[in-house]
Amino acid sequence: MQLTSGKIWDEHQPIDIPSRHDFWLMLLLFTAFRAMALFAFRPGGLVLDFSDFYWYREFAQLTRQGYYPYANLWTTYPPLFPYLMIGVWRISTLLPPWEFPNLWFTLLLGGVFLLFEVGNLVLLYAIATRISDTHNALRTVWFYGLLFVPVYTLTGWFESYPIFFFLLGLYLLLRGRPLWSAVICGFGFMIKLIPAVLLPVGLCASRMEKRLLITLPRLNLTLDPLHIFLYLGSFALTVILIGLPFYLLNPRLVWGPFVISNTRAPWETLWALLEGKYDYGTIPLDMRDLSWQPTTAPGHLPWPLITLAFAAVFLFVYTRSIEWHQPRSMVAFAGFAVCLFMLYSKGYSPQWLGWMLVFIALLLPNLRGVFYAVVVSLANLIEANVFFIIVPDEHWLLVMTVGTRTLIFVMVGLECLFILFPSWFSARIQHVWRHLLIGLGIVLLISSAVAGMRFIRAYFDVRYQLSPYRATIDVLRAESQENMALIIGSYDHRTYDWLYPFLHDRLTFYMLDDYAPPGDSVVARTQALMEQIAQHHREAWFFDSNPIDQSPSEQAMNEWLAAHAELKDARDIDGGRLHHFHFH
Repeated sequence: MQLTSGKIWDEHQPIDIPSRHDFWLMLLLFTAFRAMALFAFRPGGLVLDFSDFYWYREFAQLTRQGYYPYANLWTTYPPLFPYLMIGVWRISTLLPPWEFPNLWFTLLLGGVFLLFEVGNLVLLYAIATRISDTHNALRTVWFYGLLFVPVYTLTGWFESYPIFFFLLGLYLLLRGRPLWSAVICGFGFMIKLIPAVLLPVGLCASRMEKRLLITLPRLNLTLDPLHIFLYLGSFALTVILIGLPFYLLNPRLVWGPFVISNTRAPWETLWALLEGKYDYGTIPLDMRDLSWQPTTAPGHLPWPLITLAFAAVFLFVYTRSIEWHQPRSMVAFAGFAVCLFMLYSKGYSPQWLGWMLVFIALLLPNLRGVFYAVVVSLANLIEANVFFIIVPDEHWLLVMTVGTRTLIFVMVGLECLFILFPSWFSARIQHVWRHLLIGLGIVLLISSAVAGMRFIRAYFDVRYQLSPYRATIDVLRAESQENMALIIGSYDHRTYDWLYPFLHDRLTFYMLDDYAPPGDSVVARTQALMEQIAQHHREAWFFDSNPIDQSPSEQAMNEWLAAHAELKDARDIDGGRLHHFHFH
């Protein structure tokens, strides 16, 4: 063991005024776009209206019945988030409700998260100016500002809130304020557990000069015992001061986030696929049930060995010769730690992608970064909006999205290592890596085409099973002969839309029309249509979705059919009546 002393920090380069002006322009547009998105859009798009804001409001409403987190209510979140949502909800109740009852709560809570998201952009710029020049810092800003996932996440989830404290903690480390960083990480940890991954970086980020340091040559570590004590102490003290009031409320519930996480089966990860789990993360209890006794989630994976393996990888990298005094190295290691955490975590939720995207924007604001960000964002969107909602039984699609995401996370983690250890990224490796990315892009394009065709077939099967006209489709498929027509009532577009995709290759579709221009009549127009149908078809079906009432065009059609066709069959089916005619 060797005792040394020395300076381990570089000073920050000044920001030029034109670049700062460009940043403010970007920040204004960034803020305005997100504010308007909060007001005008709902997450889920055209597939389904869904977001966690609905659940947040329902959770906060439990306080009306006397349920409070950490007092008599379990929660998966550390305390700083549940009580923020409850406070915002209470303010929202002061306003009369709108027809969409979540309006004021969504706007108020989303507005709070928008403040943190704006702070995230400011911090990304501040961090980027410390690891690169102002040109690349602006590139980081517009790179992040143009990403889809952060905007989408802001409209329905709280991820910008803990990410802010994570980035602020990282920025303070770069500024040489490790103790303040520890305090901020403590705050972040009491919102979401992920900011704790900054602690190993902070342990090696001592700002003090002329202090005795302990060097461990075999481990490539230079440690400052006093700094470690003060740093970890600041973090622990912050956590204790925030958590102590909740511990006094109910000592058992204060461990809720850890206990509940331990009882949840893996979800949406490689580990979940290995366990045969194809659902999203469910919480195995009623949050109000204080008699609940946690049990370990069932499974066959050797988690102690998996944990040891990931710890070994982390320690191997951590004990390499890392230039901790270089801001870019610190950011790269933090990015690697987040990648490793995401790969290790037994669960994953699509909104977590924001944690990865901030490092892609910081370290890879280039074509490779665009590739990683776009591919993993598409996989995210398909997983959340297509697999779980549209085709939840098509497990191959979840395997594809989880596999793609896992691969991208591994590649981003390796990119962080290449920054930490440039010698690993030799010219030959760069050449291989470039061709690997091209090959991966080609494979993904081909796979997407194949998956798209398979998805269409699966979608047809799902919609057929759920169709309100399934029996009608079966009858028309079984009993329709070549060159038959299907007539749909005037403006009955719902029936037309459901039948056409399944029957357009067997039947020719016609729709009656109850409109007649001046000088014409519905009767004449309907008779002309029926004459046209009779000229081209020997038989026809007519589906009447509302047999009780007859529209003018239906009455005219029936009068024409009475004189020119024979009714072969009529049956009540799917809430309507299906007629089968043979033309004379």
